[in-house]
Amino acid sequence: MADTEYNLREWRSGQVQAERLASTLLHLEGYRSVDPQCPLGGADGIKDVLCEKNGWKYIAAAYFPTTNKSFSEVKSKFKGDLKGVKKNLSSGIVFIANQHLTLGERQSLDQIAKKDDSKAIIYHLERIKGILDSPIGYGARLEFLGIEMSREDQLSFFSQWNTSLDEKLRDQSLLIIRELSRKIDQVAYPVSKMEAQVEGIVQLSNQTSSLLAEFVESSDKTKIPNPSSVVTTNSLTVEGLCMWHKALMVDMPNSTHAGTLRTTDVWIGPMGAPKQKATYQPPSPQEVERLLQGLTKNWSNNYEIILKSDRLKKIEEITKFHHELLSIHPFLDGNGRLARFLLAQQASELLEIDHKVTLEDSRLYFDALREADNGNYDDLKNEITQALFGVEFVGGSPCQMSGQKCPACKDGIMNIAKNDSGVECEKCNFFIQA
Repeated sequence: MADTEYNLREWRSGQVQAERLASTLLHLEGYRSVDPQCPLGGADGIKDVLCEKNGWKYIAAAYFPTTNKSFSEVKSKFKGDLKGVKKNLSSGIVFIANQHLTLGERQSLDQIAKKDDSKAIIYHLERIKGILDSPIGYGARLEFLGIEMSREDQLSFFSQWNTSLDEKLRDQSLLIIRELSRKIDQVAYPVSKMEAQVEGIVQLSNQTSSLLAEFVESSDKTKIPNPSSVVTTNSLTVEGLCMWHKALMVDMPNSTHAGTLRTTDVWIGPMGAPKQKATYQPPSPQEVERLLQGLTKNWSNNYEIILKSDRLKKIEEITKFHHELLSIHPFLDGNGRLARFLLAQQASELLEIDHKVTLEDSRLYFDALREADNGNYDDLKNEITQALFGVEFVGGSPCQMSGQKCPACKDGIMNIAKNDSGVECEKCNFFIQA
């Protein structure tokens, strides 16, 4: 939509709104603990926003000038903001700018960050536009750019919103109850015509509390045990997976199914939804052991080949294994915990990752798993790459990276760039260095 690009490029809402838009974009992109440092303006100590994603801590800087700037000006701003990485004990910077940046310019910013031993994730004009012109971004587009949604946009927006309602309620339920309680306390002496409204608020509060009681608290993804140097995954077996699962569930004494393959049907969907409305239904329990045997045997048989492969191939194989294990859903509970532990173990063995690996639950992660259900692993691979390395992409040969869907605009295809230095999206010109 042309209006989106124009309104971003001709920004007139000031730095405070720019930082608020940047914070909203970070939320939409799966960043957590998004903390705007100066939401009302003022000095921010070389950082606009602090945020985290999959265990990596970033500073985020919003650069929204009112006119097009030369690349030397953009680079100067980037260098200034980059100083905040070490000052704030962060891993890298998320630089969000309403400027068009060519592939060479984005590569230059990435190299500046690397020389400073920092990670860099760049959101430029076309990438921001792509997010705001997608269903998940329509609300932010309306709020910050004043672009109203068409009827088709509204249908897409609410369809997308409804799919993440459970997640939103899970994350915000305590906040909802607190806010409702505050509102109830404010109405200390309701007059007769307000009684119906107050009663409705009380009922909603009770319903929300009831829903909370049904929730199974999400496990802390930062507490997944570190990989072991004693055991490796070069000879995976079903029995080994059961043993690891039992060990990982040691902090859940009420679970009588730890280390035992499920014997009942399960389905994944909105809370309380019947099987007919499931968003995903794993294989029947009769198929679980056979499918696990195939998965573990295939990994073990190809382990030496994967070990000798390049980095991109290793990430691809780890991604596929992670998805297939989750799709089998071999245990009643703790499948995500086991899958994350194995991912960290495989990354340690194959990629020499020696830091804590965290892969958080997020809308983007679950969306990526659904895409993988349809045979498209690109989004999941990007999520796992960020969790492992702190950046969205790692280099490989241009031939290896070409032909994949663009992770920025989600529409174009990555082709080899003219100078063979990487690949570039045919539609939005997003560039990945080889």
